[in-house]
Amino acid sequence: MTNMGTLKEVRLSSRGQQRTSDIGDAYASPTPWKGEFYDEDRNPEGAIRVDTAENLLMTDDLLKHIHDHFRLSEDHLKYRFGLENGFQPTLTEALPRFLNRTLKPRIPITPEVTAVGPGAGSLLAQLLWILSEPGDGILVTTPFYAHYTRDTVYPAQAVTVAVHVPPDDDPLSPSVIPLIRKTAEERENRNQRCTVLILCNPHNPIGRAYPVETIKGYAAIAEELNLHLIVDELFANEVFSSRFSPHPTEFVSILSYDPIELQCNPSRIHVLAGPGKDFGASGIKAAGLVSQNNPSVVACVRAALMPIPVSSAADAIFTSILNDVDFCERFLEENRIKLGKAFELLADWCNFHGLSFSTTEAGIFCLVDFAPLIQKSEDQSLTLEEQVENATLRMKRSGVLLKHANQIVTRFRVIFSFPEKLMKLVLFRIENAFSLTHCRW
Repeated sequence: MTNMGTLKEVRLSSRGQQRTSDIGDAYASPTPWKGEFYDEDRNPEGAIRVDTAENLLMTDDLLKHIHDHFRLSEDHLKYRFGLENGFQPTLTEALPRFLNRTLKPRIPITPEVTAVGPGAGSLLAQLLWILSEPGDGILVTTPFYAHYTRDTVYPAQAVTVAVHVPPDDDPLSPSVIPLIRKTAEERENRNQRCTVLILCNPHNPIGRAYPVETIKGYAAIAEELNLHLIVDELFANEVFSSRFSPHPTEFVSILSYDPIELQCNPSRIHVLAGPGKDFGASGIKAAGLVSQNNPSVVACVRAALMPIPVSSAADAIFTSILNDVDFCERFLEENRIKLGKAFELLADWCNFHGLSFSTTEAGIFCLVDFAPLIQKSEDQSLTLEEQVENATLRMKRSGVLLKHANQIVTRFRVIFSFPEKLMKLVLFRIENAFSLTHCRW
């Protein structure tokens, strides 16, 4: 028998040790909330996740289509190479066709310029690894989607560089372009390089599409500073009208512009897009990276995805959906109508309680400033950050999970894409958390 005292210490690589330090105990258990989330029948008192961008408005419609059309063939049981080179339709062809219908690019998107992967996060992480060196800066204006940082750090070991936009300025206006330049130059003066600029259009979490002038400004500054421009267009098909914004800013894909008009080398433009958000199916991981003028990027991403390809089952589901053009058009249009009504419900509630909020025109989230509630409910001798933490715990105890958005600490990103009955329950629980008068619907 081996004497345990003589066994050598087992160590991780320096990267593994740093990763362990970064994630802490967040992944110590695969199911830390098992059985604690809300379910109308099995756990009606459970916590409702209002902090995760999931759309439940069209769930029944999507499930019916899946149940009616989902079929697996022998090819779907093979490796990805066998499926793509077999005789079944796949996302390799279906996704570019869908993106051509919805993004309306100037030059048609083809399978040759598209890498299909298991979700936008996976594609972004691999893309950043290809475009940046460890320690390089990835520029993104505030506020921004929190998990950009996750995908920046691993595996690329790059750094998220926040371009701080003053709270009173519109982060979607052309006025952010000088701020991007200033932030990049300050970093350059410290001998710290930036290699990538991210544009999220429509914006998460602000919930609006970018005006044309700002899109052109992003392209021009990317060229000026020699940056790759990654454009996240995942919410492209969720621009909607409401009583609060009957004429929303129209979404325009960056792929619809002439590069000469943009004053930008097209080989530095890379677009993330896919059906997951549009169809309320974030868990069926499938998305695409489109790089129309940089074949090396597409080839490298494809190679990186070899050990982690999109699931054949996910491919079969979304291929059947995207190839059903009539269903797609009806589904997306009804989803936009329902999003408008769902936002109106939340906005009316905010007005009832005197809370300021962003006027959402796209996506499934709204920025709501809880400052008046926090001021009344929390100990004012505490720091504002401590007050916000206490308010977050207060809502958690009432069965609502929310996170504050970056830039303004009292502002929370509230997901509103719930069926009316469930959304009213969310708001009722928040009212209980802060001892508010209940809204009369």
